[in-house]
Amino acid sequence: MSTTELDDLRALVALSCRILAATGCVREITGHVSARVPGTDRFLVRCRPPQDPGVEFTVVDDIKLVGLDSTNADLDGGYALPGEWPIHTELYRARPDVGCVVHGHPRASLLCGVLGLPMQPVIGAYDPGAMELAVRGVPVYPRAVLISDRELGGAVAATMGDVDACLLRGHGIVAVGEDVQQATVRAIKLETLADLTLGLHSVGDATPVLLSDEDAAEVADFVDSRKAAQTYAHWTWDFYRHSLGAAADVTRRN
Repeated sequence: MSTTELDDLRALVALSCRILAATGCVREITGHVSARVPGTDRFLVRCRPPQDPGVEFTVVDDIKLVGLDSTNADLDGGYALPGEWPIHTELYRARPDVGCVVHGHPRASLLCGVLGLPMQPVIGAYDPGAMELAVRGVPVYPRAVLISDRELGGAVAATMGDVDACLLRGHGIVAVGEDVQQATVRAIKLETLADLTLGLHSVGDATPVLLSDEDAAEVADFVDSRKAAQTYAHWTWDFYRHSLGAAADVTRRN
């Protein structure tokens, strides 16, 4: 990867952080995004500056190039790796297909995990991305601890298996994708699904009508026939990028 391509990927990671903040998927100084440098075991990750103004104000200088076994000693300028960097490292070790990892603390997803509400497939064409997550299932990692070492990171990776998103009970979420855009949009779609789930369970004595296998398959086939899943993710990403306005400039804090 050329220096220009690496800089472009660094900007995508920084922009992901700002989009996730704008959509409530990360909050205050918590949450982080990483991306694999294609064809390598090197990664770009949002690191914590000496005085962290919050994920919403991430700039390209906050995105550092590291390896799976990097430590804070490998960073300059007083920067530090995310305390939960093992979420990223163990998913990358376990999943060669993963090009980006997102960890956030969105509210609706948090509440669904705490309340033990299942994210069931109740929608189809309304939001195929959210539907896909529900159909494949959203596993729940049962502990509310910081994922601060390889053993805990491995347990999260094992909980996820080959699906692309999971809840961390009492903590937050993890979403992955082939690239930054796909993983970022998956985190947003997981929160969409969680918000719908909370709304459904707020109606007393109501029983949600589950999506039929036939309808789920038809929606999925429509998307697959156009090889559109990644395209839709990139278009949705562009919507959020444009929505940021001037805040999409990740070269400046404000």
